[in-house]
Amino acid sequence: MSNIILETKNVRAAYGESRILWGVDVQVQRGKVTTIMGRNGVGKTTFLRTIMGLVKTKDPIIFNGEEIQYLPTYKRARKGIGYVPQGREIFSKLTVYENIFIGTEARNDSIHSFDEEEIYGLFPILEDFRNRLGGNISGGQQQQLAIARALVGKPNLLILDEPTEGIQPSVIQEITEVLNHLVDQGLSVLLVEQKLDFARSISSYYYIMDRGKIVKHIDKMDVDFEELKIYLSI
Repeated sequence: MSNIILETKNVRAAYGESRILWGVDVQVQRGKVTTIMGRNGVGKTTFLRTIMGLVKTKDPIIFNGEEIQYLPTYKRARKGIGYVPQGREIFSKLTVYENIFIGTEARNDSIHSFDEEEIYGLFPILEDFRNRLGGNISGGQQQQLAIARALVGKPNLLILDEPTEGIQPSVIQEITEVLNHLVDQGLSVLLVEQKLDFARSISSYYYIMDRGKIVKHIDKMDVDFEELKIYLSI
């Protein structure tokens, strides 16, 4: 089995006539956290949306050895890609439990249930609030809920778009511990993140994006974090 779970080759994408991605090559390592960083507006979120089929491309997106660029989003999810979008997009009028349960629609085995002990073991606050409406919990709790919803789909690859945005440090620490635990269990993660400390605590490999292209990629052992800060601030 290849140690690369996801690979994109010269991926280009646009919104109408506005080209956002200009040929993005990324490899996501199996059982590791691969992180894409860069300042706002360089195409990071568009790239994740393209992987999920929410933005169209004809260029190769290869997941577990299979090209998936022509598949609809739901089929990509059922092949084992979990996606937590920026802004979380939980259902505010559904309960915490109902939000989580919806994630089982992404399973490829037709089993529409989830291991409550497992999920609530990762995020105990969700058990306390299981009957509370999703719109009536804090931003940090909503982020935990969005991750839990993705996990019950039993993904091999979890894609996270800025999961620490607007969240208090204590919840960031909880999310860090959960992700490190899941990666130790074999989950692969593709992360887009702006907070350097968070990325540094979980990442094995970094890609730097600027103006819709990858301008640098580097293993964690070779990262110059002072140089990395420059790419985040210009």
